[in-house]
Amino acid sequence: MRKGGVRLNVFLVIHHTLRQWLGDGIFRRIFKNAGLLLSGRAATGLLSLATLSISARGLGVEQFGILVLVQSYAQIVTTLTTFQSCQALIRYGAISLEQNNTRAFQVLLKFATLLDAVGGSLGVAVGYFAAPLAGLYMGWSKEVVEYAQIYSVLILFTACATPTGVLRLFDRFDLLALQTTITPLFRLIGVAIAAALSAPFWAYLLAWLIAQLVGGAMLVYMGWREVARREHLRGLNASFKGLTADHGGILRFTILSNLYMALQIITGQLSIFLVGFLAGPSAAGIFKIGRDAATVLARPAELLNQSIYPEFTRLGSRGNWSDLTRLVLRGAAVATGGGAFMFALTIAFGSPILELFFGQGFTAAYLPLILLVGAAGLAIIGFPLDAALFAMGRAGVPLRISTGVTFVIHLPLLILLTRAYGPTGAGIATLAASALTLGAMTAITAIHLRRHLVAT
Repeated sequence: MRKGGVRLNVFLVIHHTLRQWLGDGIFRRIFKNAGLLLSGRAATGLLSLATLSISARGLGVEQFGILVLVQSYAQIVTTLTTFQSCQALIRYGAISLEQNNTRAFQVLLKFATLLDAVGGSLGVAVGYFAAPLAGLYMGWSKEVVEYAQIYSVLILFTACATPTGVLRLFDRFDLLALQTTITPLFRLIGVAIAAALSAPFWAYLLAWLIAQLVGGAMLVYMGWREVARREHLRGLNASFKGLTADHGGILRFTILSNLYMALQIITGQLSIFLVGFLAGPSAAGIFKIGRDAATVLARPAELLNQSIYPEFTRLGSRGNWSDLTRLVLRGAAVATGGGAFMFALTIAFGSPILELFFGQGFTAAYLPLILLVGAAGLAIIGFPLDAALFAMGRAGVPLRISTGVTFVIHLPLLILLTRAYGPTGAGIATLAASALTLGAMTAITAIHLRRHLVAT
C-alpha cells in the first residue's frame, strides 16, 4: 500500500504542476503553437517515412546512398551560401511592431528579402560549379555529377527565411503547419510513381526536386500574403538605402545567428557526407536512415523552439526577465520527460520498425539510431537555451559553443570513429558532442539570465 500511495502522490504532484504551468497564458500559447506545427510535422513525418521506405526499397542500399549524398551536397551548399535571416527578422520585427513603427518593419522586410535573393542566387552558382569537385572526391560518375548540378537549382527555392520569419512573428503557425506538408506530399507522390514504373535513379531525384520547388513557392506566397493582409505593404518603396539604420546591431546579429544556424544544419549534413566519404554510399544510406528517424523523434523540440522564440523576444523587449527564466525552466523540465520517453521507445521498437519500413538491409541502422536518438534527446532538453540567448541579444554565445564543440570534438571524433566503426562510430561522436553542448549551453545561459535578473 505504501508504494502504491507514493506513486499516487507523485502522479498527483506532477498533474497539479502541469495544470498550474498550462494555466500560464504564455506557456499555454507556446505549446498551442508548437502543437499546430506538430500536427503538420506529424503528417510530414509519416509522409517522409513512406518516401524513404519506397526510395530505399526501389533503389537498394547503394543507389539510395548516392541519392542521400546528392541531397546532402545540395543542403551543405545551401547552408554555406544562404542567410538564415529568420532570427533577425523575428527579433527586430517584434521590437518594430511593439513600437508600431511600420516603416522600420518595412525596411526590415527589404533587408531580409535582399539577403534571401543574394544567398539563393549565390547558392545555385556555387552548387553548379562545385559539383564536379565534390564528385571527384566522392567517386561519382559523370551522370551523377550532372544530376547534382541540376538539383542545385532548388537552392533558390529553399532561401525562404523571410516568409518563414513573418509567419512565426505573426503567430501564423497554422499556415506553417499546412505548408510543411506540401513538400513531403509531392515528394511521396513522385517517388511512388517512380517506383511503380520501375524508373531509374534520376526519376527519384526529379521527384525530390519538384516537391521542393512547389513547397518553397507556396511558402513565399503564404508569407507575403500575410504581410499584405496586415497592411504592412502600404507605402512600401523600392529603395534599398539605409536598410540597417533603424535596427542597431542587426548586421552583427544576423551574421552571428546565421553562422550558428548554418553550423547546426551543416554539421548534420556533413556527417552524412563524411560517412559516405569514409565508409562508402551504403554506410551513408544506413546513417541517413538512423539520423532521419532520430530527427523525426526530436521534431517536437524544434517546433517548441520555433514557437518559444517569438515569445522570448517579446518578453526581452519589455525587460521581463523573470517570466523568461520561468519559461526556460518549465520548458526544459517538460522536455526532459519527453526525451526520456522517446529514448525508451527507440530501444524497445527501433529494430522491428527499421525492418518493417526499410527492409532487412537497413537493420544495421539500429545501433546508430539509438545513439542518434540519445543525442536528439539531449537537444530536446536544451531547446529553450539558444532561444533565450538570442532573445537577450547574445547570438555570439551559441555560435562560440557550437563552433568549439563541432571542430574540437565532433568532427575529429566523427572521422576517427567512423573509420573504426562505420555509422555506429558516427553515432557515438554525435552523442558526445550533444552532451558537451548541452552542458556548456546550460551553464552560460544561467549566467546571463542571472545577470539580467540582478540588473532588474
